[in-house]
Amino acid sequence: MIVPPRSSQHRQRQPWGVAAALALLGTIGAIAGCTEESAAAPSAQGDDLTRARASAGPDDDDREPTTSSRGHAQPELPLLPDPGASLAPALTRVADGVDAGELADVDVCAPCHADAVAQWRTSAHAWASFNNPIYRASIDRFQGELGRERSRFCAGCHDPALLVDLAIDDPINADDPRAHAGVTCMTCHGIDEVSADGNGSYHLARSAPPIPELDDPTSVAAHRRAVRSPVLRSGDLCGACHRSFLGEATGHPAHLAGADDLGPWQASAYAGHPGRLDQTIAEQDCVACHMVAEAAPGGDRAAKGGTIASHRFLGGHTWLAAIRGDDATATAIEEFLRGSVSVDIAALRHGDRYTLPADAAPVIVGERIEAEVVLRNLRVGHHFPGGTRDSHDTRLHVELYSADGALLARSERPHQLRAGVVGEDGAPRLAREVEALRVGAYDHTIAPRDAVVVRFAVELPDELPEEAWPLSLRASLLHRSRSPELVRATCEAAKTATGRSFVGASQRLRSEPLDACAPPPESVLAETSVELGAGARERSARPTWERLYELGLGLEHEVQERLDRSRSAYEAALSRCDDRPEPRRQIIAGLAEVAARQGRVDDALALADQALALGGEAPAIDRLRGQALAAVWRWEEAITPLARVALAFPGDPLAWRQLAIAQGSLGSPEEALRAARQGLALAPRDPDLLRAQALALRAQGHEEAERALDSYLAHRPADFGPQLRSACRDDSPSCALERVPVHTHELTWVDDR
Repeated sequence: MIVPPRSSQHRQRQPWGVAAALALLGTIGAIAGCTEESAAAPSAQGDDLTRARASAGPDDDDREPTTSSRGHAQPELPLLPDPGASLAPALTRVADGVDAGELADVDVCAPCHADAVAQWRTSAHAWASFNNPIYRASIDRFQGELGRERSRFCAGCHDPALLVDLAIDDPINADDPRAHAGVTCMTCHGIDEVSADGNGSYHLARSAPPIPELDDPTSVAAHRRAVRSPVLRSGDLCGACHRSFLGEATGHPAHLAGADDLGPWQASAYAGHPGRLDQTIAEQDCVACHMVAEAAPGGDRAAKGGTIASHRFLGGHTWLAAIRGDDATATAIEEFLRGSVSVDIAALRHGDRYTLPADAAPVIVGERIEAEVVLRNLRVGHHFPGGTRDSHDTRLHVELYSADGALLARSERPHQLRAGVVGEDGAPRLAREVEALRVGAYDHTIAPRDAVVVRFAVELPDELPEEAWPLSLRASLLHRSRSPELVRATCEAAKTATGRSFVGASQRLRSEPLDACAPPPESVLAETSVELGAGARERSARPTWERLYELGLGLEHEVQERLDRSRSAYEAALSRCDDRPEPRRQIIAGLAEVAARQGRVDDALALADQALALGGEAPAIDRLRGQALAAVWRWEEAITPLARVALAFPGDPLAWRQLAIAQGSLGSPEEALRAARQGLALAPRDPDLLRAQALALRAQGHEEAERALDSYLAHRPADFGPQLRSACRDDSPSCALERVPVHTHELTWVDDR
């Protein structure tokens, strides 16, 4: 066993300026795609707070968090993460009188809302509880290892009908309708308050609305008011469950951030907060993307113009649809996902040459060729894939063909777009073994509007027949919604006596067949190809500058000593760009980001000025300036641009984090505390914000400094993280490869003609 006891989360002395600067550098590194050690190390450093702890009274863990439903901090007290109360470790709060049976009852809504209910029945929300064999296999393991009471952490989002009266604490009867309810109509429509914390951080105000008399306008209006809470159409409502974390309350030795679709959206162009200069993107929230208008042929009384907001909540659950035998939903999901991510073979290294773009690269026999394949998240407002990033099976395959279509080489080990989370032995846990998760080892999912680069290489033979030319290199992005490990675990669990009883009960209650061993559908999300060698043609219709810009964007994830590759790609993009100011501005801003990460701060500022001259002030340029100055501890100069970013993007926790660290490092604890509070209202468990808050309170001699310090220490990256990641690297060749931010997969020669 590698995991040390909790007491190893010790505190070390470190001055504010150095610690905060390192923390900010770590933040910038995480954005740019450094290894996880480099991004996490600053927060893992200790501080000097232990030698000057403020005296404080007993912990008051039951105090309500000082945030509104929109997350704005109240000025008189610091924000401390909500520890949960009667339903902990779920952060769900339930009003008196909420009835589990009423909460589970969907049929009562169907007479007036036939279309919404019919759509919902096909959704992952309807199959979120023990009726879902995938979830049941996971929660059964969790309860067996960590106990039923701790599984309230799961129930706040998956099993509200089992949570409200604590039925989740007892053995679940397969025939209990509450165990098959999922996330029902009144789960969402009964919520009147939410916070940004996650783990089910909502207040359930009612389980049944007043049923209207349809011929009484007053009665109908009262019903509408009851089910249309102001939070209903906000991303905050979705974030209450689509953000999660583990910690001591869930039986884990240290805090571990989990699924989070809210955070990446908060900092994205889709929320109006672009972190970099980019083409104009229409703002969209969760509802706009996942609840598009759909025809309501059943006469749903909420319909306007014959449509309602879809209650299918389409996402990526193709395998769940296959388990249910719902081919129509699986096809709809596939269409929903297609085009979300682009794939491009952007550059090719061959021999001692580097051809970009890769089209028609003059490769010859005997050369080693290495293709740089770029994936870009084009239109997903959170990471792609999202949700539980460790459980996905989205794969990038590359194959080499001859001119006559014969397969010559292929990637035996494709690149996987998923996160790797390891257990206490350092081995990756790939089957949603939540009870065993300890620390993240790598994450190859793609942030909104970001790009990644993956390399694929192969040795060409010394001889190839003339008719084999030109060669064709093809890249395909394939999606299956769950990992092979989780597919196997789910199938095996369904074959047990308990599994069979729940599958049978689900079929009886829902009148749908379930096959937990059904093969996951495979969808082609994107594909491309280039011709190489003698007779090759250039066939790409995309602007060359755009392809090279995306290459530069993806290469920003290289480790710092290799960032010149990103710089070269951006420079090539600029040389191929026309005189239009918008694309030139984008590329120059990319060059500025690289310069800032390389410590060339004056170059970064000069490039920011060039971008400014092409289009005027933009908060993204201010962010660039502030990050460049903060990276070399020029805090006084960094404050102004960082403050402008925070004021322009008040819903972006990253902006407040950077400002809080800069203000504290400059010796302005009051301003640092104000910025930290604003950020914590949006990201209550962000360790850098919690640290900035604790340091600011300590500097002011505030009575809450002790509790603020404890909150930081409870949420900072685990001391044992580097040890477990090293074990993963040393013991697993796959993990060793995936730990490298931009790495190379070897193709295997398979020509047997």
